[in-house]
Amino acid sequence: MAAKTSRRSSKKNKKADAEIASKVAEPKRSKTARSAAAAADVGETKRTGAKASRSAAPKAGGKSAGKSAGKRAAAAAAGKSTDKPAKGKVAKAGTGKRAAESVGKTPSKSKAAGKAASKSAAKSGAKAKDAKSATAKSAKAAKAAKPVKAGKAARTSSAAAPAEGAAKRGGKRAAAAKAPARTAGRPATARTAAKPATGRSAGKSVTGKSVGGKPAAGKSATAKGATAKATRGRTAASGSAGRSTGRSAAPARTGARRGAAVTTGRSAAAPTTAARGKARAATTPATKSSANSGSKSGSKFASKSASKSAVAAAPSKPGRKPASKTLASKTPASKSPASKPPASASPPSRTSASKTSASKTSASTRRASGGTKGRTSATPPAHATGLSAAELSRERAAGRVKRAVRRAVSSVGEAGSSAIKPAPRSTSALRPETKPRPRAAARKAGGPQGVAVKGRMGPRYTEILSPGALAFLAELHRKFEERRRECLEARRERQARFDAGELPDFLAETQEIRDGDWTVGPIPADLQDRRVEITGPVDRKMIVNALNSGATHFMADFEDANSPTWANVIEGQINLRDRFEDKIDFTDETSGKRYALGETPAVLIVRPRGWHLVEEHLTVDGEPISAALFDFGLYVFHNAKTLLARGTGPYFYVPKLESHLEARLWNEVFVHAQEKLGIPHGTIKATVLIETLPGGFEMDEILYELRDHAAGLNAGRWDYIFSFIKKLAKRADYVLPDRGQVVMGKAFLGAYATLLVKTCHRRRAFAMGGMAAQIPIKNDPAANEAAFAKVRADKEREVNDGHDGTWVAHPDLVPVAKEVFDRLMPQPNQVDRQRDDVVVGQEDLLRIHEGTKTEDGFRLNIRVGVQYIEAWLRGRGAVPIYNLMEDAATAEISRAQIWQWLQYGAVLENGIAVTPEFFETALGEEMDRVKEEIGAEAYDAGRFPEAIDLFKRLSLAPEFEDFLTLPAYKLIA
Repeated sequence: MAAKTSRRSSKKNKKADAEIASKVAEPKRSKTARSAAAAADVGETKRTGAKASRSAAPKAGGKSAGKSAGKRAAAAAAGKSTDKPAKGKVAKAGTGKRAAESVGKTPSKSKAAGKAASKSAAKSGAKAKDAKSATAKSAKAAKAAKPVKAGKAARTSSAAAPAEGAAKRGGKRAAAAKAPARTAGRPATARTAAKPATGRSAGKSVTGKSVGGKPAAGKSATAKGATAKATRGRTAASGSAGRSTGRSAAPARTGARRGAAVTTGRSAAAPTTAARGKARAATTPATKSSANSGSKSGSKFASKSASKSAVAAAPSKPGRKPASKTLASKTPASKSPASKPPASASPPSRTSASKTSASKTSASTRRASGGTKGRTSATPPAHATGLSAAELSRERAAGRVKRAVRRAVSSVGEAGSSAIKPAPRSTSALRPETKPRPRAAARKAGGPQGVAVKGRMGPRYTEILSPGALAFLAELHRKFEERRRECLEARRERQARFDAGELPDFLAETQEIRDGDWTVGPIPADLQDRRVEITGPVDRKMIVNALNSGATHFMADFEDANSPTWANVIEGQINLRDRFEDKIDFTDETSGKRYALGETPAVLIVRPRGWHLVEEHLTVDGEPISAALFDFGLYVFHNAKTLLARGTGPYFYVPKLESHLEARLWNEVFVHAQEKLGIPHGTIKATVLIETLPGGFEMDEILYELRDHAAGLNAGRWDYIFSFIKKLAKRADYVLPDRGQVVMGKAFLGAYATLLVKTCHRRRAFAMGGMAAQIPIKNDPAANEAAFAKVRADKEREVNDGHDGTWVAHPDLVPVAKEVFDRLMPQPNQVDRQRDDVVVGQEDLLRIHEGTKTEDGFRLNIRVGVQYIEAWLRGRGAVPIYNLMEDAATAEISRAQIWQWLQYGAVLENGIAVTPEFFETALGEEMDRVKEEIGAEAYDAGRFPEAIDLFKRLSLAPEFEDFLTLPAYKLIA
């Protein structure tokens, strides 16, 4: 393994040499500086074991502090100097300064410090587990050792006298050069292995991987050795970097860098700022690190990563202001037993004192020269290399010193690698093993865990999206979301059977329910007379006008009459809450008109969105919440108790149900909400819209599932027509004629309406009629009267069929409908009128209308469909088009009918075959007509390109899209 590593190191060395040769020639340096750097380079791995450290100590410069210099150096590296570092800081500058004064000046003091260090090392040795393991750690750390700031030499008690002078002279230069907190071309992030040239981590390479109480010797980080790909032996350093990664002794450039030192607590101590001048130049806090970390670091993989880090280094940028403070690790110092190095290791390393003194001089000199990559900072002293000054100069000029050092460091790395089994670690030596903090949820401050509000917050939004309300929604989602998805999957499976040829029919398994003699629960007094209900969106103006319209009830619609933009949805909830807090009055800023609630406002009923829709602007545990639960939950949470206090209650319309199982789910939601809010069971009342073909065959079952909360059923005629086309889309024998010819009172619509009355009255529930979509035609009295006549006739049919009330879309139609019901139904309702004469079977509910398919009808569908989608994209859900109030249901009919005629190549009354080519031609012509009708300016200012594209895609799609609002919602969410 050693041979293999040596060959790999040799190849890398050659590559590094080639790169170094291309760099700018080194600046001349003083003899003292050159000597200090050379000492750092050559004496790298000479002394690893305790015995070698003791024998090498006197060679540092003749000012030995005692024969336990290696142990004292270990104590210094472990942060156990006789001068204790200041708490909370990297180290106290004065500590290193006093140590520096002892070097070469007061041997007696140094000797005392050495004794203290020896004592500390002895304690460390007492706790050792394995001498062989300690030796391996020492070898690995030696390979990793990087230059320690000049002050570190002062902290060690056996520093060479020549190195001391170099350290002092380089102190000022180091103080200024430590300022840059990044290597050239790479930011000083917490994940980048520190390099002395940049002032990021002079002591990081050692990282406390000391053995036998002595800091592991590593290669001196001269500029050439540290940054010119020469860090082949940085195995231990890289392993440490994989864990402390930048938690180094370097001054951080910004406050963000402090996290580099704090995160793992395994870094070398950082120097103080340049503001401390000579004190900082003469001092570097002792390295503090975890022996644990060191035990994991001696792998060849770490060496590769460290080499990559060195390759990435570039000249630092002088002149940057130093960070005010660098935080260091507080992890206890390494404690490893003394041990002799393995026989295969390189010659013993020089003492830590000599290493740190020289390395600081080297680092300081290099930073003063700009930290140029590949440049040697200073010439090492001849006594440290065993060569004369002349020999050293020749060796250095030839570049052999660098290669010798690299080979020596590589040998030490091989020994460490062979002795220590690499521990599992991250894929990059530059990436910490600590798990990254999960991205904080984008939730409102104080909100429940797992709930994220993604929509933009506007004025008063927090009143609705309160912590309590969000927690309530989260609970609804977690409890019922799985069931909701199961219901939607059941829809798809059922549709697949219809596509395969099966026809909707009454369920055999629920025959007992249809035959049973059961009724719904008691219905509140304010729901007993529902003769005229008005529907509309939840904008403030519409709410006030609808409540004052004279209708008995107002259905505030979050579904078909509302474009579910985030603003529309939340502001709608605010408006409804204001209604019951007597804050709904307002003055229109545009017109200056005052809108105030009258004395006898209509009873409020809310329609949430259907099960098929989601609210993308609020997620629970990363999933968008059901739009149905969102709309229902917010309204009932904020208003249920207020409503009960006012003598009314939380009343709802439930849309788009396709089976009694979906009704069962709603019932469970109601029960849960009542329990959580502390209101009586049965307080919530719901009227179900029978607006799907499958739902028409399960009216009894739907009422049964909701019997404690049911108030009645509604004949949602427009959606029912749409559902008829959708559910039988694969059947060519169920193609309908023009939309205008599919009218109530005939074929499947007539059968479904009368069956609804019979079913409701039998179960003591109310049967509500469908919506009259006509609106006043103010500029044409004759046309207006004709429209009103249609409304009157339609309402007379409904009351005669036995309906207990009806719907209108415009306030001006309230008097028309009310007059009919007052005249023909003087009592509050007709629930006592049983329709036992009505007999409706499967064939009746599937009988299609007779009529023709015309080109005018085809083109009208195009204009209506595109114009409605365009308005919906702009946030309007109820749109007057050609004297009718169009909502999503009527637009669905338009696009569904075109799809059906295209699918089966219907032939129009004038002989034109409906083909894709004809459709595209007609689409372009009808858009030109729309542009002329509304004006070019309004057309260009709208969202017609998007609406046209969507309508075209839906019409030409090979498979029928369930709801146009599904793809359209992606354009507004």
